[in-house]
Amino acid sequence: MNSKWISTICFFMAAILLSSNIEISKYGFILFFIGHLVLSVLFFTTKDFPMFIQNFGFLFVDLYGIYNWWLS
Repeated sequence: MNSKWISTICFFMAAILLSSNIEISKYGFILFFIGHLVLSVLFFTTKDFPMFIQNFGFLFVDLYGIYNWWLS
């Protein structure tokens, strides 16, 4: 399975978790983080810098969500 499919599956699972607003919803931010991390590496190695910057930026949003749901 290639990295785009891994990210796609992570994103769908994360979106379902967060929109469900259930006890395990906080795991959605971890899945988003994994998906964006995988895509950031892919886009950096393929020199697709606009997509790299976008996904790298989303990593900070994901970290903010992890902080709010897990650490605060």
